[in-house]
Amino acid sequence: MKIFLDSIGCRLNQSEIETMARQLLAAGHQLADNAAEADQIILNSCAVTKQATKDTRSKVRRWQRENDSAEITVTGCHATLAPDAIAVLPGVRNVVPNKDKHALVHTIDPTASLALPVFDNEPIIRDFRQAGIGNTRAFIKVQDGCKNKCTFCVTTVARGESVSRHSADIVTEIQNLAAAGYKEAVLTGVHLGSYGHDFALHRHAALASLFARTVGNCPRLFYTVGKPALVAPPAHAPAIWL
Repeated sequence: MKIFLDSIGCRLNQSEIETMARQLLAAGHQLADNAAEADQIILNSCAVTKQATKDTRSKVRRWQRENDSAEITVTGCHATLAPDAIAVLPGVRNVVPNKDKHALVHTIDPTASLALPVFDNEPIIRDFRQAGIGNTRAFIKVQDGCKNKCTFCVTTVARGESVSRHSADIVTEIQNLAAAGYKEAVLTGVHLGSYGHDFALHRHAALASLFARTVGNCPRLFYTVGKPALVAPPAHAPAIWL
């Protein structure tokens, strides 16, 4: 089956859609270069702005015009917050909220055994698939959700409370990506400054500790923190802490 994948919005959405792509490839499917040649279409939507929600609906309508035989699956924040509005769009077969996104690949192909990482606070072993697809830069999901309750932001409603991925899994993924030839790793999340707080780590030390464990495992490592005051700079690398 040929599947076209697309995402709107943040780097976290991009990381998730790339992970889905690797899972689908592992299950024996092909990735389509465009919607017109696809049997299935998957869109990871965004709801952070009015324009993002408009873009989601516009893409779905355009794809249905270009390929009315394709089945469209919409997931992500807009699908979570406005499932009924998405479900009535032409061509939409599945609307998958964020809480069920880990099983989306299985929704498309019940025979597939891989799923997106499920985040929790237990140090269990999981098969976190590599994120990079056809690129030298890989987006790596390390955190999801947000504990803040900003009145202007729908992220907490759409993504839930902040949850973090265990650093050992992140380091292993970065090492595997580097061995596969990827030159850049971008750590992604809804609010990276809150990384590790759900592990009861000191709020200023968690992300710095992750940085210390991951730096050196890939030629270039990037991440952006919205509230730098929440993060203590790594003592061993002050020159590159911006």
